[in-house]
Amino acid sequence: MKKILLFVIILLFSTFLYAKDNTESSGTETKKESSLPQFFKSFTECEYIFDEGISYAQLTRIELMDNRSNFVRENMMLGAYCTVETSDLSFFDLIFTLSAYYPFYQAFNGMEQKAKNMFNYAVDTYLGTIITYDKLEYVILNFTLGMHYMYQLTDEYHMNYLGIGGSIGIDFPISKSWTIVETNFFSYDNPNLGANKKIQPFDAAYQFHINIGVRYSGKVLNKYSYIK
Repeated sequence: MKKILLFVIILLFSTFLYAKDNTESSGTETKKESSLPQFFKSFTECEYIFDEGISYAQLTRIELMDNRSNFVRENMMLGAYCTVETSDLSFFDLIFTLSAYYPFYQAFNGMEQKAKNMFNYAVDTYLGTIITYDKLEYVILNFTLGMHYMYQLTDEYHMNYLGIGGSIGIDFPISKSWTIVETNFFSYDNPNLGANKKIQPFDAAYQFHINIGVRYSGKVLNKYSYIK
């Protein structure tokens, strides 16, 4: 797990360092740009696009047992999300997603469990790089990879999850400015950063999210759309 987290951190920082290699050539002379000013210049000059909508999340925590079947706890949650995404950065574009959830179903080894606290909730964040494939024109694919963090209040503990995540998204360009967005997100996390660390550590945790929303942008327009 530590090696995987280290790999993702190196991958994210490598995208930032990519700006150091940008140069401007004129005739036989090559002028190197300052990487730090260029880095901030990229964020101030690029466009930002936003989408928001509803979200479903399924979270699984596993305790491995030696002499019996494993303990598997599941939470199914509904909520809302919002996403901000950069457009045309000088290096890789970035995406940040913030979600809030309320659990409507929980189970232990497949058996439904009634919640003792009706005010349980979860807050989820995700920061990653995004690659867009638009060769299909009317169906746009998005692929992301990055760092994932979630805070969850359960009946027993304050849970903190940190790990790696990735997603595959589909954009349906309705018009030049309006887009329907569907995203499938998966993460593998370390669940032992919260109050459960010494009392009840878990051996594994993973999550699956489905986001469905809309995007409007008056500046970053769709090249192709269903409505001309």
